[in-house]
Amino acid sequence: MVTHTILARVEPGRLQKAVEGLASGAYAITVTEQDEAEVRGFVANGDGQEYGVVLTEGQTFCSCKDAIYRKGICKHAVVLALHAIRTPRAEGKEETAEAKPYNLSLVKARKGFVFPA
Repeated sequence: MVTHTILARVEPGRLQKAVEGLASGAYAITVTEQDEAEVRGFVANGDGQEYGVVLTEGQTFCSCKDAIYRKGICKHAVVLALHAIRTPRAEGKEETAEAKPYNLSLVKARKGFVFPA
């Protein structure tokens, strides 16, 4: 599994920072895509700065300066991996816009009510 390989390769200091931040609720995580080979999402820190993160078997990518310049696994990638482990996706349920039905039924309106032109 992708998440386990990421956690096995991360430095202990970054793992500790990620665990503390996740436990305190300092990060807002949005998973955009997840399957057996890849996890994609956004991780926002407490300052509102949002980073795009991609986790695969062979490598990780994060748009933060730490990951770009030091070329290691950053705490944002670890936070996304931990979140994916904590909240697994339900099998067979796809979250798409087509799966959510829209309520287009008309409701009652007051007599004489018209929209101004």
